[in-house]
Amino acid sequence: MSQVSPRTERLSSVAAAARILREFDKHSTQLGVSQLARRVGLGKSTAHRIIWTLVEEGLLEKVEETGLFRLTTAMRSLGASAETAQRLHEAATLPLDQLRTQTRGTLHVAILDGPDVLYVERREGPGTFPVFRAFGTRNAAHTTASGKVLLAFLPLDHQRWLIESMRLTPRTRHSITSRAALMADLAKVRRQGYAENHEESELGMCSIAAPVRDPLGRVVASVSVAEYVHDVEAGLRHLADPVVQAARRISRGLGWAP
Repeated sequence: MSQVSPRTERLSSVAAAARILREFDKHSTQLGVSQLARRVGLGKSTAHRIIWTLVEEGLLEKVEETGLFRLTTAMRSLGASAETAQRLHEAATLPLDQLRTQTRGTLHVAILDGPDVLYVERREGPGTFPVFRAFGTRNAAHTTASGKVLLAFLPLDHQRWLIESMRLTPRTRHSITSRAALMADLAKVRRQGYAENHEESELGMCSIAAPVRDPLGRVVASVSVAEYVHDVEAGLRHLADPVVQAARRISRGLGWAP
């Protein structure tokens, strides 16, 4: 029996939808049905059906003022997040490998995704416990050092709005559950240039994080170390300078000039 190639098995309508979405780039942010049909080589009626399916699925939206279509905010954010993750990966590889030699903990690079932190890079040290390997790729920002860093350096109006909308659900008895306490902690983070977490996400575990900046100096990510410790009160403060220096090296890799 002859095998069917993946190319002949693919759905032509899905392939056409993908080609339509790829037509929206920085030079063509709004396009009409006729333009899209011509660009991707489809009949106008076929293009019309696919475009409105993409609208129904929340991938495209119609601009009432122009009658044209554009990517939704969710789609634009997805593209920006993917680009950010790739650039962070390239800039963070060497600094993370260097930082890994100075700690037995787990290293993360994270970005802010609404009220959560999303981990986009990870390095496990020799002292990493199996339970921490199962830790998810997302966590509540107010319970982590990474999240505190990313919240602390937001524009203040955005920071206040986001914190007001957050549910400060405790993960442990040490988690911050008061908005006033969180704001005070974030002000401290801005002053000292790094954030700490003392058993706020998981008992026995502490973390420390520093900001990663883009070419304009905006904080776009954080680099952190998390580790189970015996002296919870001291936490990982001894790693503050290495973590801050690693974050600065990643920032320079992104084009930041201090």
